[in-house]
Amino acid sequence: MVTCEEHLLRREQLLRREHLLRRELDMERLALLSESWEEEGRSCWFGTLSIEKKDRDAPANYETAIIACGFGKFHYLLMAALIPFCCSQLFSSGSTAFVLPVAGCDLELEDYQKGTLNGATYLGNIVSGLLWGGMADMFGRKMILAMCFLVDFIVSLACAFANSYWQMLVLKILAGVVIAGPNSVLYAYLAETHDDKHRSMAIMMTGMCFAVAQIVQPVLAFALLPLDLRVPMIEGAMDLTSWRLFLLVCALPSLWAGLWCLRLPESPKFLMSQGKQEEALRIFRGIYATNTGQDPDTYPIKSLDICVPSKHVQLDGSEEGGLRRAWRQFSPLFHKPYLSRIATVVCIQVSLMICINSLRLWTPQLFAYMEQYETGVWEDKPAASTACQMISASIDHQGSQSDLEAAAASAAGLNATAACVDIPVSADVYLRSVVIGVVGTSSFLVSGWASKLWGNRPLLLWSFPLALVAALGLLWAPDSDIFTVLLSAFTPFTAIGLTALSATGVDLFPTSLRSVAVSMQLISGRMGSLCGNIILPLVLKLSCEAVFILVTVGLAICSVLVWFLPKKPKEVK
Repeated sequence: MVTCEEHLLRREQLLRREHLLRRELDMERLALLSESWEEEGRSCWFGTLSIEKKDRDAPANYETAIIACGFGKFHYLLMAALIPFCCSQLFSSGSTAFVLPVAGCDLELEDYQKGTLNGATYLGNIVSGLLWGGMADMFGRKMILAMCFLVDFIVSLACAFANSYWQMLVLKILAGVVIAGPNSVLYAYLAETHDDKHRSMAIMMTGMCFAVAQIVQPVLAFALLPLDLRVPMIEGAMDLTSWRLFLLVCALPSLWAGLWCLRLPESPKFLMSQGKQEEALRIFRGIYATNTGQDPDTYPIKSLDICVPSKHVQLDGSEEGGLRRAWRQFSPLFHKPYLSRIATVVCIQVSLMICINSLRLWTPQLFAYMEQYETGVWEDKPAASTACQMISASIDHQGSQSDLEAAAASAAGLNATAACVDIPVSADVYLRSVVIGVVGTSSFLVSGWASKLWGNRPLLLWSFPLALVAALGLLWAPDSDIFTVLLSAFTPFTAIGLTALSATGVDLFPTSLRSVAVSMQLISGRMGSLCGNIILPLVLKLSCEAVFILVTVGLAICSVLVWFLPKKPKEVK
């Protein structure tokens, strides 16, 4: 005897099977039309243009409708929009690292406070990491993207006028909460506005734009931060300095991105999932008209399939609760064979992000310490044969100078801020960051080519040991130039390893668990970045060498654990 629940489940399976069959027929029809056009020597951008009248009137699914839109001007404009999108996200987390060497006195910062400011954005990312995906499913991709970018612009402006450590800390955490929205939603929007043929290319372009942003930010720092600028803004309370100007400029991509989002259409796939077929059809027509320059009414699709979200039915006939449904989605990861895989991936991700982001965000400060030693003249200056000894000597000298200046200020009746003097930072410090950014960008291109040539697993097996060798070299680098060269080698090897790990992590889990596994991997990486930036200044106070030993140990853990990652399992499809 067939129960009601079984009947509902079977009916749902039949509907899905019918939907898939219709999609296959649509794709086959489009392929045949495209082939006939190519044989006639005609352009094959829009295969559905020659669909017969009776086929045009048949409801089309999403994939058929997006293929009929073609690829053209709309998508080129969207690719152009990726530049401010990616700059906004990268600038939000990376701007603090560049201003800390010159903003220490204005904000009265200790080294451990600099570490917490570097990690504050990642704390915000962790807090809201799982929030924005659900919000985008409720309110739409366009609204979340536009709101997050515009709010991030306001928060970034406020950061430029922060007057204390606590103000800056709260604002950077808030910036991390807000910018996590585009981190989660942007890829979904890109996937839903491209057909299957161009989807991977769009994601690849996003990676390239992030790589370009890694060059743009140090270039801005190189141009603005060395300026001798101090214009009174609020009498006795705040001056417009070079670091405040830099943060103001870094806020502009968020404004640009937010305004651009307001001009973009909503994701048609999201509208279809909400049962808004007419609105989705209007969006498809607009994309088609932008790509072809033709009247929207000539769009060959006249109606769309009705998408009915599947419901999770319990045995008592009621819908399954959200928490129980979420647990049912998570729970297989904590059983064989997936538990060992997710544990290994998470351990590698945490170790790797501690190494990458803690060192990346402290690079300008380390270069500032080395420059202070190489160009500074002070009494009892110790001899140094390695970059680490230079850094340690500069930290000790800065500490003793601060004590003397604070004592003198106290005797003169002044506050500690008046006695504080920041480390002089020249343009060379930021020029070195530009060089590292350029090398990092080239590594992104190399990783894509190498992945296709050898696969992701070989990249994992050799990238981490090579990064480990570069990290060991940093321990004995004799000067800042060799230090820059070794750091320029460390950056691409870790970037290639991170790219390969992300791709490998996807291959280890079936489709039903993939999004959950990727989310856990991303959140664990952010936790590693946060912990690394808090730990690094504390360790740096004790010993510079200990910092690079810590990085070396982290990479050694990665190098060992990758051998425990299986090749793509047979059950993963």
